[in-house]
Amino acid sequence: MRRVRSTASAGISGFFAPHIASDLRETGAVGGGLGIANAIVAEVSVDLSHSDGLVVVNRVNGSYIDGCLARYIAERIFAMAGRRGGRVYIDQRISVPIGGGYGSSGGSAVAIAFALAKALDMPIDFDDVAEIAHEADIICKSGLGTVVGVLKPCNGIVLVSKPGGPRIAEVRCIPMEPNLIALTAFYRPIPKNSILSSSDHLEKVRAIGLETLRRIEASPTPENFIRNCYQFAVEAGFLTPKIRQVIELLQDVDGVIGASMNMVGEALFTIVDYRAADKALEIIEKTDPVWVYRWRPGVSPVQVEEL
Repeated sequence: MRRVRSTASAGISGFFAPHIASDLRETGAVGGGLGIANAIVAEVSVDLSHSDGLVVVNRVNGSYIDGCLARYIAERIFAMAGRRGGRVYIDQRISVPIGGGYGSSGGSAVAIAFALAKALDMPIDFDDVAEIAHEADIICKSGLGTVVGVLKPCNGIVLVSKPGGPRIAEVRCIPMEPNLIALTAFYRPIPKNSILSSSDHLEKVRAIGLETLRRIEASPTPENFIRNCYQFAVEAGFLTPKIRQVIELLQDVDGVIGASMNMVGEALFTIVDYRAADKALEIIEKTDPVWVYRWRPGVSPVQVEEL
């Protein structure tokens, strides 16, 4: 039995514009957000002594889950490897809230795909493995552009300016000054299907997202980025009363550059001067969040090692 550990980033989405195509390689989304390095760890064990079908056992933070992502990735990689069957054991540790707009599904897909490809000694390149993770996120309806957003190393704000899979998407990094850090607070999950329930709403969100991208590209700074993320959340109808209330409280703190809502979850993120972080955290914690985190935004390279 071979054991491999893979570590990947997660990422908060601040805005998005979906792009649906007939080809999964062209399907995706433009958007932008803040990477959270090393947020997803997947340990994968493969037993090839059983060839009577594929068995996938997936555990996330100690709980067994019959997840679409793990099953799809395993089936795709085993098929590419020419394997008729085997047993795959996946043990994931996800350090960000699930369902809160933190990109946990995209990061999970990346970590599982790279670990499993290594465990099977697959002779495929980086983009091949990444493409499988991208497909899985779309097929399982857990994301559109998250995978490409957590693959390219970035010390700052990630901006996906062209939608699609790893070979098509264009991703750039907006640098942040050393004095700036980020804070996030999570209150409760919001199911994606509850906020994108109609084609008319989806098209409205797409138009607003594309205009948001245009404004950010015209002035790619942290201040302009987060200001336009907030405008996107308002115009697209995503901003909840709770998040609006907390953001209004933060606006009175000197050193807070701006704040907006995670896409999509009842959660917020804010960019602040590090000297204002304690005061901002004090205000956030009084609003009873489930989870609070303070970090320097960035996407780290995918790390894969045999155990």
